[in-house]
Amino acid sequence: MKLQDLIGADDIHLGLEAEDVPSALQAVADRLADGLGVASERIVSALLERERLGSTSVGDSFAIPHCKMPGIKKIAVALARLQTGVDFNSPDGRPSQFLFVVLSPPDQPAAHLQVLSQIARVLKRTDLRKELLNAPDEEAVLAALRQTAEAEGL
Repeated sequence: MKLQDLIGADDIHLGLEAEDVPSALQAVADRLADGLGVASERIVSALLERERLGSTSVGDSFAIPHCKMPGIKKIAVALARLQTGVDFNSPDGRPSQFLFVVLSPPDQPAAHLQVLSQIARVLKRTDLRKELLNAPDEEAVLAALRQTAEAEGL
């Protein structure tokens, strides 16, 4: 399972408005719910429950909110860039502005970890992080991510 195969232009959401973690997760869940056939409230609840276990922020303005979601059949990944960053309790103290949201079926724990690992790997690249934060549109985000994933063999 390759990261670049899980993300299409429809999975990228730029310019979302949020004041805090719950509203950021709600903004993304609202865009995911219909396609997954799961109520957005269930998505937000599951993501917040995971967030209570420990911050999903990786620093440098990025977070990877993720959870296992009963009722879905395949892994869903969404990318969201917020208008302004929100406090995800980042290790570097900076607000998170770009989110990689990962929802996985409970019966696919290995695939869930594989996707998280691939995201963490591409986010180690400073050039990609800058491109994602400054990309003018969804296509530019997708192109930057695909180019990096391909270079990394993901």
